[in-house]
Amino acid sequence: MIEVLVIVPYEELLTLYEETIARVEEQRVHFTTSFLYGTDTRALEKVCDYDIIVVRGMTGRAIKRQYPELTVIDIKMDAFDVTGALLEVKETYPDVNKIGLILPSSSICSAPMLSKLSGIDISMAEVSDEDEIDSTIEKMKMEGSEAFIGGLTLKRVCQRKNYKYVHIKTGQSAIETSINDALNAAIILDRERKRLALMKSLVDNTPDSILIIDEDGLVIAANSAACSFFKKKTLEGVNADALFPLGLYKVKEDVELVQNIGEHTVLVTEHPVRMEGEKRATYVSLRLVEDIRRTEKKVRGKLQDKGLIAKYSFSDIVAEDVVMKQLIAKAIRYAKVEGNVLLTGETGTGKELFVQSMHNASPRRDKPFVAVNCAALSEQLLESELFGYTEGAFTGASKGGKTGLFELAQGGTIFLDEIGEMPIRFQAKLLRVIQEKEIRKIGGDEYIPVDVRIMSATNQNIPDLIEKGLFRRDLYYRINLLAIHIPPLRERRDDIPLIFKRFVEKKSKALNIVEPMVEKEAMDSLKKYSWPGNIRELRNVAERAVIFSLSKNITLDTIREIDLDEREKTEEVPLLVKEKAKTPEELYREYAQSGMTLNDFALSVGISRTTLWRKFKNISLENKK
Repeated sequence: MIEVLVIVPYEELLTLYEETIARVEEQRVHFTTSFLYGTDTRALEKVCDYDIIVVRGMTGRAIKRQYPELTVIDIKMDAFDVTGALLEVKETYPDVNKIGLILPSSSICSAPMLSKLSGIDISMAEVSDEDEIDSTIEKMKMEGSEAFIGGLTLKRVCQRKNYKYVHIKTGQSAIETSINDALNAAIILDRERKRLALMKSLVDNTPDSILIIDEDGLVIAANSAACSFFKKKTLEGVNADALFPLGLYKVKEDVELVQNIGEHTVLVTEHPVRMEGEKRATYVSLRLVEDIRRTEKKVRGKLQDKGLIAKYSFSDIVAEDVVMKQLIAKAIRYAKVEGNVLLTGETGTGKELFVQSMHNASPRRDKPFVAVNCAALSEQLLESELFGYTEGAFTGASKGGKTGLFELAQGGTIFLDEIGEMPIRFQAKLLRVIQEKEIRKIGGDEYIPVDVRIMSATNQNIPDLIEKGLFRRDLYYRINLLAIHIPPLRERRDDIPLIFKRFVEKKSKALNIVEPMVEKEAMDSLKKYSWPGNIRELRNVAERAVIFSLSKNITLDTIREIDLDEREKTEEVPLLVKEKAKTPEELYREYAQSGMTLNDFALSVGISRTTLWRKFKNISLENKK
């Protein structure tokens, strides 16, 4: 709930505000009204209990000076309010020849213009504090002013001195404007609070310990993991010298090293950051080396599953499309020459198939082929995996150290998949390896020459990443010496029958059944589909078609049963009719028995992940059981 305090200087205005507030329907905002006038600092203390202050004149300016962190909405005095007061003076005091006009800002109206319009000599003064009003009135009195126009403080001074005056009152338009301004400010403040709460939740839930240390060495922010690590309820205000024995929080550049802190060995990462003005601070993150080793072991296990050999060759690439045949011919030429290759294309178009085929057609075919997914590894793990580390590089490092993937690929090919996801800071290290053809292990002092051909792949637009500062331009030029773009399946529909039949043949052999024939109507329907998952999705559909086929043929009904996502059909051809679509309950039971991830199961049944999730969302918990 956002708390708004409306400060008014007189009862009539309070009534008008309360009537206006009663019509407000915003449930996230609570309004409180109060009497207050003047600039006495003691009287202003209670405003700190509120988020937004709606106030008029000098009182508002005093609050802004005393509490700059508060959001203050001005009840703006406009020229109409002043003109109304001027008319009241003429009617009440028709014999007055000169009027003293005292305002919080001279920009509200022009005294010469008012004089010309009213036919009365008008003198105007600007004041910012109630202590100035008495002396200002006396000065204007000595200069000939016979009556005065101003706010509530002026009214009280004139009453005491028995001077003629008219109080400038706030009109309904100004009231409604200030309330609307307060509501808009409340919505923005509420959104910002939610954003900060979300950011705090994300930081608190990260396994790494995170601290921000100011230039005086005091902790100004820390997440719950850091408090737990240092065994303190809070770290804010703690001197960092008591936490970090080497005092590295005063760094002027990025630092990353292994430190023993208490009973733990941690990887400490530090970055200098700029705060408001010229102030600097240091962002510090701590991660247990043991946690890094566990993650490393898990990732390395997945990498080892790929082996160090390329399983595919150009004979595994089937194509009828003219463009694809030309692309294969280009890839064969690229395989024979040295030079880094960058393959681009949507997910599932077969980029790794091309990479492995090029390796097996190259002079390096008898040497290792090593693949690594850059999107699966953090910067620290990438360096450890690609370059390796020496024994004793950090506490808990494997005995004898570890050989990096560049060394494992010596003389052969290293495939950097999803290179567009590579952390920007690590890209500089990779660029040096490409330029110098040597690596240095973590913890090592010597450089190791490497003879490796680098092939990379991405489904992202790297020039766009370069413009956004997420990819180094110089690295792009080094990995993109030879370029291959693989078009999506929807742009080479002539290949669909050939590839589909190849997958049907393989699946039939795996199931040890007679290979079914694919009827023309079924194939025509497949050629109309846009294939967002490309060849990977086509393979899943082919395998399901073999399983679903109730006869020796794959018919149009077989394809309909697979229930391809309607939203992915091309607009230029009719959508496939889905006469035998399975119910969400049937799909969910199949998914539960498959043991697949939701994404893999969605691809296997030819439905987008979002559509499948939407179908499952509406199933009752009882049916899920």
